[in-house]
Amino acid sequence: MTKINKLLLAAGSILLSEGASAQRVTPSPELQSFTEQRIRHQKTLGLTLGSYALANIAIGAVAAGQTSGETKYFHKMNVYWNLVNLGIAGAGLLGSRKTLAGSETLADAVKQHENMKKILLLNTGLDVAYVVGGAYLRERGTNQPDKADQLRGYGKSIMFQGGFLFAFDLVNYFIFKSRGDKQERLLLSATPDGVGVVLPIR
Repeated sequence: MTKINKLLLAAGSILLSEGASAQRVTPSPELQSFTEQRIRHQKTLGLTLGSYALANIAIGAVAAGQTSGETKYFHKMNVYWNLVNLGIAGAGLLGSRKTLAGSETLADAVKQHENMKKILLLNTGLDVAYVVGGAYLRERGTNQPDKADQLRGYGKSIMFQGGFLFAFDLVNYFIFKSRGDKQERLLLSATPDGVGVVLPIR
């Protein structure tokens, strides 16, 4: 490689590095606030669900050993169900800790906000299915006397847990929507030049 080629290569590397640095735009205070609000809400969701799960596991483990029949199975299912809830809450908290408010672009922040609303709405549909499934198990208990206590206890527990999650997901959806949508509209309505922007969200 000649000296001229080396000089051209070095100059090209410098220009490319400067161009890459110029693309790392510091997010506006409004965008950072929008992202931080979502992250805080996600952490609150995880902490609330995790605390609820721990309480159910502790109460259910003690009560299952002190009761019998249908009530015993009710508490046992509460423990099983909330072990899953605890895992979901833990995964959510880990995910929110990895997200940095200053690292998201406007498109990323909007996409994450819309995804959270979709997830919460999808969860409410699943929660209704849980309640229906629990009612089905409880009804089966009337037709299977040998497993009546187990089916009724499990069914009532699933109905209870599904009802709680339905309220939890629906309330958080509306909180998320009311807090975030207004900020989202303001961020999307204008660029620094006052020009409206449209971002495709998939």
